[in-house]
Amino acid sequence: MGGHLARGSHAASSVTSELTLRFERGTLVIDGPWGDEVPGVLWDPRSSSRRSAAHRFGALVTAASLRGATITGDLRSGWAPAPRSARDLGLRPYQSQALAAWAAFEQRGVIVLPTGAGKTRVAIAAILNVGVPAAVLCPTRALAAAWKVELERWVGAPIGLIGDGHRLVERVTVLTFESAYRHMDTLGDRFGLIVVDEVHHFGGGVRAEALEASAAIARLGLTATAPPRTSEAAAAIEELVGPVVFEMGFADLVGTHLADVTLTRIAVRLEPDEREAYERGVRRHDELARAFRRAYPGGDYASLVRAVAGTSDGRRALRNNAQALELAAFPRAKRRLVGELLSRHVGDKSIVFTAYAENAYQLALDNLVPVITGETGVRERQYILDQFSKGTLRTIASARVLNEGIDVPDARVAIIVAGTQGKREHVQRIGRVLRPAPGKHALVYELVTAETTDARRAHTRGMNAPRSSTQFPSARG
Repeated sequence: MGGHLARGSHAASSVTSELTLRFERGTLVIDGPWGDEVPGVLWDPRSSSRRSAAHRFGALVTAASLRGATITGDLRSGWAPAPRSARDLGLRPYQSQALAAWAAFEQRGVIVLPTGAGKTRVAIAAILNVGVPAAVLCPTRALAAAWKVELERWVGAPIGLIGDGHRLVERVTVLTFESAYRHMDTLGDRFGLIVVDEVHHFGGGVRAEALEASAAIARLGLTATAPPRTSEAAAAIEELVGPVVFEMGFADLVGTHLADVTLTRIAVRLEPDEREAYERGVRRHDELARAFRRAYPGGDYASLVRAVAGTSDGRRALRNNAQALELAAFPRAKRRLVGELLSRHVGDKSIVFTAYAENAYQLALDNLVPVITGETGVRERQYILDQFSKGTLRTIASARVLNEGIDVPDARVAIIVAGTQGKREHVQRIGRVLRPAPGKHALVYELVTAETTDARRAHTRGMNAPRSSTQFPSARG
């Protein structure tokens, strides 16, 4: 679209009160002598008309309203609203406040609530209150299936699903991010409301095209970990979804609407042969990194990798460094310690989080527990979660699949063996055990390998969670 378009005015001199629109492959074709004043409206010489990404539809509606103009081809004619009360959802006070804040911002914006605080319920209330056809976007097939079940419970009508082999469009339809990226250019005129779960994923990259191709005027983003407000990612999300309109953190809800929690960091040490292998693995990488930073003081790590990867010596250093990082993430001391912690909490429902899938499989074999990774099939994953919910299974090992969205309501203990995704991943993992239950006190253990990159990563992400009752003992492995 962009390469063939140039900003410019090819309008006639007369003024008309009519604007004609047509949705075409994720864009709006605009016929009429005005529209240039709307940001993002460009002249398309191929069709001798103005054109914009579909997400500009709201801005065009506003411009038409200010001019007193009518719109021929108004997409809203296909979004006949049928609003319903959300009273039966029983929203908590802060959930109602979040919904009211979103409505006050003209039904555009991001709601930030910690994992377990009920973001899904707020979104369902928005879908019921607005009452127009709605699309719900979520990152994984598992989360899409969970959304479909919850929507069927409250909407009282068939729920569409696009993804995981399904392609059924209904008035309310759930799509995975990948499916939205592939199909929104043909479906973007069907929905007046778009809900984006885990909206932080749209801070950059090609996925943003899915939101650009949707004409929905009402837009709601949900996340537990919004990008920093001054970042490029935050600006991109504000453009496509709206600004942060409501935000509450763990500390605001722990002990009331979320379970009390104790966080414990346990330090372990590499054994002599592991220490030797680790130091050997990082040595050349660190030498190259120091040389790069001297030559390019402002260079980021991505620039370092591009520069280093240009030589066979550099590529070998990157491989060796990656192996050293994997060693630091899962040394023998951590492997033993996980077994000890699971024995200590044998009566509790526990989730073990690793940085790498192969480590999750090793712990599953060590402790005879099921594992959920990206390779786990949908039916097997659901069976494991069902048995975990019933109490037949007491522990699940996972790498990243359970970080976001999957509802594990009864888990009480989280053992974070290692992570690679920073603060966001850390907050999501802690949130897996914070869903409230009568008398529940959650426990989170973070295992850290001293004097390695693993420890530096832990320091950088911090214990980004409730500060009350937090302990940091140290133990030698």
